[in-house]
Amino acid sequence: MLLGVLLGLRLRRDLILLGYKDSLSKRNLEEVLRGGDNVVLAEVRFLLEELERLEVRKREIEEKLRELVPKDSLIFTIPGIGKTLGCIILARVGDVRRFSDKRRFVAYCGLDPVVESSGKSVVSKGISKRGDAVLRRAFYLAALTAIKVNPVIKRFYEEHKGKLKGKKLITACARKLAVITWAVLYYNKPFDASE
Repeated sequence: MLLGVLLGLRLRRDLILLGYKDSLSKRNLEEVLRGGDNVVLAEVRFLLEELERLEVRKREIEEKLRELVPKDSLIFTIPGIGKTLGCIILARVGDVRRFSDKRRFVAYCGLDPVVESSGKSVVSKGISKRGDAVLRRAFYLAALTAIKVNPVIKRFYEEHKGKLKGKKLITACARKLAVITWAVLYYNKPFDASE
């Protein structure tokens, strides 16, 4: 995924070098590819082929994930967690019953808060990032969607908007989503916004 982003950035840079505005429009790309033969054009062609190859590989991986994970898994009852992220989370976590409480699960995901205290002062330093980086990223991406579609996360987001901002607020929502995911999988009950 990161490689695809980097290739896209290189492609944009090359288009700018050729005199096109920062646009990956189909018209611009077709025009560039019809042009003469120079080094920048060769790189643009290579990058387009590489992006296409990565897209095909991504679709293959997503299809394999869908085959491995049961379609009726309870994780898919949680609004904001789609098929791909749900499969990634289930694959990385394995059996959620190995986490006896939500704090251990959140720590495994690397979304647990780091708090330093000395004497009378208590300082929050963000998240530990000690856990699984792929899980942390999956919950972060799921939180971006859950803020819009999950009533529990949406309410949490609105309540904390004044205290936290930007990525810290999204990360707090990702932590909340991880707790919800743990509860749904641990207690083997579908998501219920009223609980």
